[in-house]
Amino acid sequence: MTRPAAVIAAPLAAAAVVLGGCGGGSQPTASTAGRPVATTGGTTSASPATPAVTGRVAWPQRKLVRRLHGRIIYVEGRRVAVDRSTITCGGVGRAQRRDHTLAWTGFHCVQLTFPAGAVAGPDAVFDVYPTGPRTLHIAAARFARY
Repeated sequence: MTRPAAVIAAPLAAAAVVLGGCGGGSQPTASTAGRPVATTGGTTSASPATPAVTGRVAWPQRKLVRRLHGRIIYVEGRRVAVDRSTITCGGVGRAQRRDHTLAWTGFHCVQLTFPAGAVAGPDAVFDVYPTGPRTLHIAAARFARY
């Protein structure tokens, strides 16, 4: 079932505000260190810990969204389906240039939710770190409270 553009536009605008400053921060610090967990399946349990450094694996934003699409992640005990048409991700830290494309070693993402019987639900906010050419680690998943 498709939703009217106005229903989707308002949450996307809110997500853009949340991610507005995400293109430039710093790398994750050692104080938030945890072991990176590579995930390859369609279901991902988001870990509260973030890896200190995932190495030199950097992905373009387009690849990240493509790899996340269709996954089910668990946020605060709830299943959240990742959909490329309603997810927004911004690179964290300094971008690496690969040919004519920018790539990052970490991302902040916002996935809009649409619970049954509601126009829109709380946004799922989480961090993603590529760990290999096809693997990634999802961390610090939570629902946004606006």
